[in-house]
Amino acid sequence: MNRRTLNLSAIVICVIWAAVDLPRMVTGPWSSSSEAAISWTGSILRIALLAIAAWAATRGLKSVQRDNPARSSRVLLASGFCVAFVAQATLFYIAQTSGGSAPYPSIADAMFVVALVLLVAGVFAAIRAWVRLGIFPDGGRRAMTAAAVVALPLAVGVTLTLTSLPAESTPIPQLLVDISYPVLDSILLILTVAMFRLTILLGRGSVGAVWRSLLIGFLLTGIGDVTYSFSVSFDLTSLDLLYDLLFTVSYALFAHGMLLQMRENS
Repeated sequence: MNRRTLNLSAIVICVIWAAVDLPRMVTGPWSSSSEAAISWTGSILRIALLAIAAWAATRGLKSVQRDNPARSSRVLLASGFCVAFVAQATLFYIAQTSGGSAPYPSIADAMFVVALVLLVAGVFAAIRAWVRLGIFPDGGRRAMTAAAVVALPLAVGVTLTLTSLPAESTPIPQLLVDISYPVLDSILLILTVAMFRLTILLGRGSVGAVWRSLLIGFLLTGIGDVTYSFSVSFDLTSLDLLYDLLFTVSYALFAHGMLLQMRENS
């Protein structure tokens, strides 16, 4: 499968699901049977996309030597996608056994938090490896400056979000999840901005293409997590279709990036 086919496949998946979700955002929910079928199909699609990302990332490790500076990043990212796949499958199982919707928080949310930690560590390890290799003339200072620019508003936003949480009436497990999502997503978004700056310097090569796909996916995942948190915390069911679309597109980008990386290294 060449790069053009992979690109086209990712675009088709994103367009098809957008064509399903966007009209429902305007018209509201369809019939109960249609909504149930769409929800089930979307869940299976997201599980399949994460399974592809986890499989491709894990298989791609075979071509990376143990002394390769990028190996630690690749291992962490592969582990993150594997945990995210298990979390998504667990969420689907819980939802099916609970009458169509999973309680919040559930064991799946704890798994997603673990996956986020691994992905954050993976992106950080990649940045550190690239800077240590000395392939950037400024030592990565421009990338760090770009990250710092977005760090301040994100820090303010996270602080406002955390201070608005009703800690007295919120169960401890939910409070931990409510705190973990915005904090980890903010760190991931800051690292994503830094990594974007580095990939721009790489030009149109295969490594840059892989990371651009992953980084756009991380960006959409962060937005999706924030939307999901607002939806469940303030009972804004109108946001359900939005985070459903964001997660589906981001998982398609993860699968695309990992397949592209596996193909380039084979």
